[in-house]
Amino acid sequence: MDSDSRKSTLETYGKSWSETDPSKRLKLFEQCLSPDCVYTDPNSQVTGYDQFSEYMTEFQKSVPGGAFVATNLNSHHDRSLMHWNMVDGKGDILSQGASFLLYGIDGRLQQMTGFFETT
Repeated sequence: MDSDSRKSTLETYGKSWSETDPSKRLKLFEQCLSPDCVYTDPNSQVTGYDQFSEYMTEFQKSVPGGAFVATNLNSHHDRSLMHWNMVDGKGDILSQGASFLLYGIDGRLQQMTGFFETT
């Protein structure tokens, strides 16, 4: 997988967090996530498009207009480590964290693990 493909996958993944329409979000998922993907963070673990979409819907309810902005990305083989800022609808930084990402054979994300402080 070349760096341009990886960058495109991660950009689409980032857009999926901001998409509030579940049907549009599913189209983004199909581009960037394996159907049996697993997302894990300190608050939750979900598997597959339906559970992940529900999790993102709850995120949008708690942080209207929320988004993630990558601040640093390191990649090798089929893995990436991305540092990010979570921002609100005004672009103000609410928190910072990192995600470890594992790509499947088709180049889509298979596993995503978020790390951040919880309160």
